[in-house]
Amino acid sequence: MDYRIEAETKHRIRIRIGARKLTEEQAKILKYAFGRAPGVTGVTIYKATAGCAIAYDGDRLEILRRLNNFNFDNVQMMAEKKDEENARISAEEMKKRKLDPELKRKLRLRILGETIADTVLPLPVQLAYHAYQMVTLKEM
Repeated sequence: MDYRIEAETKHRIRIRIGARKLTEEQAKILKYAFGRAPGVTGVTIYKATAGCAIAYDGDRLEILRRLNNFNFDNVQMMAEKKDEENARISAEEMKKRKLDPELKRKLRLRILGETIADTVLPLPVQLAYHAYQMVTLKEM
């Protein structure tokens, strides 16, 4: 992978990838690939600037080797992802995870819409609306 080291401390390295911006998919791949690497304690992705900060407590040379060998086209995630979906997530892992900003925005709009519908619509219409949602099991 084409990258440049922007800043570095004892247990953290911040890089800029050769692209102008990272797509949503590239950001997810990068976060997943390095987040599961041995010795890595945290990964922060900066999509707008095509940057990535990797916190680690392992060997610096191992992190750099992984960066040099990493290629977005050759990432094989499906088998690992399937295993991850079946695994239980610890409470510490849940605390570390953050919502994607786009998902946060969608959730806020959805909650706002539901709140407005519940305050403005008359009770029989509200009940019918929520019954319809339950029957169709509408996803967010």
